[in-house]
Amino acid sequence: MRGGINRDKLIFIAEYVLIKFQETIDRGSIIHDIDLRRWALEAKEQVNFATFKAGHWWIWNFKKAHRITSRKITKFKTQSNLQADALIHQNAEEFVTNVKPHIAITGEGSTYNADESGFNLEIHSGRTLTNMGVKTVEATVQSLSSISHSYTIMPIISADGYLLSPLYIVLKETTGSFEPRVEETLFRPANVYIAASKSGKLTTQHFKNWFLEVYLPNTKEKSLLLLDSWTDHCPEQLIELVPKDKQVNILTIPKKTTAFIQPLDVFGFRIWKNFIRSFSDNVILNNYDINLHLRNKIIKLQSLAHNQLSSPRFQNLFKYSWYKSGYLSTRPEKFENPINYCSFKEEKHIPKCSICDKMAFIRCAWCKNYFCFEHFFEQYHYCNNYIE
Repeated sequence: MRGGINRDKLIFIAEYVLIKFQETIDRGSIIHDIDLRRWALEAKEQVNFATFKAGHWWIWNFKKAHRITSRKITKFKTQSNLQADALIHQNAEEFVTNVKPHIAITGEGSTYNADESGFNLEIHSGRTLTNMGVKTVEATVQSLSSISHSYTIMPIISADGYLLSPLYIVLKETTGSFEPRVEETLFRPANVYIAASKSGKLTTQHFKNWFLEVYLPNTKEKSLLLLDSWTDHCPEQLIELVPKDKQVNILTIPKKTTAFIQPLDVFGFRIWKNFIRSFSDNVILNNYDINLHLRNKIIKLQSLAHNQLSSPRFQNLFKYSWYKSGYLSTRPEKFENPINYCSFKEEKHIPKCSICDKMAFIRCAWCKNYFCFEHFFEQYHYCNNYIE
C-alpha cells in the first residue's frame, strides 16, 4: 500500500499500531507512548507517508479512540506465569466444549452447579461517602470479631436459571455441633438446611450430607452436576450415595478455572453478597435494633436473601451466569438487578410500607409490595409462601 490517499494511510497506520499494541499486551510487556510512536513510524515506512510525524497529538487521539490509558502496574508475572495462564484458559475452553453435549442431552432444567462461599458473620460495603481530604475513613460495625469470622453457604442453581431450595448453610460452632440449648431456640426456616462445624467451613462429611439431604431430594431422576476441583468434592464417593432410581453425572471443573467457567463464581455470588451487604449497611445506617452476627439473625438474613433471589423475576440473572461462563449459546433477556429492584433505587420517591404507614425498607421481589423493616424482617413476612 505505497499509494493511496492520506486517509487510507492513516487508517493503515492506526490498525498496525493497534495490532502491535494488543500483541504486546498479551505478552505482558510494559508499553509507553514512545513505543506507540515507534510502531507508527514503522507503519509509515510501509505506506510511503513522508509528512506523517506520529506526534503527541496523533498519539493522544489514538489512545482516546481505542480507550488506552496509563495505569499503575499492580502485579508482575514471569513468562512461565503467562504460559500457565494460557494453559488454564485452554483447559477452561476444552471443559466447556465437552460439557455442552451433556447439557443438550440432560437438559438445562436438569443441569446444576453448586459451590460453597464464605460470608463474614457481619458483612458490609468497602466504600462510603465522606468529606474530601479526610485521611482516615472509619465506619461502624457491631462487632470487630464478626468481620473476621465466617460461615459458609452452598446454593444450587440450574442452567435454566432456577435457584433450588433449601440453601445449605454451615455455621461456626466451638464444638462443631449445636448444643442442646441452642437446638431448642435455633431458627429453622423451610428454605434453609442448617449444619455446623468448628471452622464454619464444609468438611467431607458435610459435603456428603449436602448431597444426600439437599441435592438428591430436590433434583430430577437424571441430572448433570458441575462441581469445582476442591479436594473434598470426590465424585467417586458421591456416586456411591446415589440411589438406584436416580442417575447423576458429576463433572469436575478444572483447577484454577472456576473464575471463568463456574457459573456461581462468574456471576452468582457477587450478586448474593451485594444483597447481604446492602441489607447490613441499612441496619447500621438506620440504627435498627438487630445484632447481625447472632446465629438466628444470620440464618434469617440468608433465608431472606435466598427467598428473594428465588423469585422468577431473577431467573435470567442466574441463567446469564451460565451464558457468561460459556455453557449457553443464547444470551438471556434483560434482567433486573436485585439490589436496584428490592431497594427501589430507581424510584423517584421513597414509598410507604404496604402494611403500615412507615417508610419502606424493601420491595418484595415476589409480590412487588413495599415493606418497612419490622414487617419484612422482624415478622419474617414473605408474601409468596410464608416460611414457617
